[in-house]
Amino acid sequence: MQDYSVIVENVTFGYSEDTPILKNVSLKIPVGKTIAIMGGSGCGKTTLLKLISGQIKPSSGSVIVLNQEITKQSNKQILELRKRIGMLFQFGALFTDMSVYENVAFCLKEHTDLSESMIKKIVAMKLNAVGLFGTEQLMPQELSGGMSRRVALARSMALDPELMMYDEPFTGLDPISLNVSAMLIQKLNKALKQTSILVTHDIESSFKIVDYIYFMADGKIIAEGSPIDVQNTDNPMVRQFIEGKVNGPYSFEYKTNLDYNAYLGIL
Repeated sequence: MQDYSVIVENVTFGYSEDTPILKNVSLKIPVGKTIAIMGGSGCGKTTLLKLISGQIKPSSGSVIVLNQEITKQSNKQILELRKRIGMLFQFGALFTDMSVYENVAFCLKEHTDLSESMIKKIVAMKLNAVGLFGTEQLMPQELSGGMSRRVALARSMALDPELMMYDEPFTGLDPISLNVSAMLIQKLNKALKQTSILVTHDIESSFKIVDYIYFMADGKIIAEGSPIDVQNTDNPMVRQFIEGKVNGPYSFEYKTNLDYNAYLGIL
């Protein structure tokens, strides 16, 4: 029987009842696999990550993370569960007034009773894994964008999480840094036997490293499958996204009941 790190069942969520962000979403993420959640801006991808990490709770449905029904847990239980989850935020989100060493050591100091000498060894190992051993004393402002992202990756790996979540890990990177980041995500996933979830717009890099893709639009899962399945789909919304076409079923205009011409006439 297949083991799953995350099971989302019939989840609906919205900050108000009138504007649901997620609409009856269901997905399963197998243990040890790398899964991409893709789709246009505003379709609910990052909201889904917030539900999985317990930052918000669904209006209906269930979210099971690492065999725990997170929607029924207390804040204390959720905080304990998060020690088993790593998160790479968009643009890294390093603590700007802390050195590289202090950033990577932060979770180890907060959540373990390890000695300082052991923490130093772990920090060195994590930085070496992302190719940045020797940068311990540098400050975030001394790092390039790609280096900052890799330091953030080392920090997120500090507690050897069972589940890793990446929110737009390739945004803003040059082609070399982008490919290095993709390679590291794949390498660390296999070495640590982690489950990885990537929320991303980057098609080319993601398709090289993921096992399965869920494609979202308008708060729903509209397509899923292997990278080859998604590339060969006939779904017009997926095709528009993959090919980057301006014209298609995707609308990039804000939905409103206001009439533009009538509004101009009032002014």
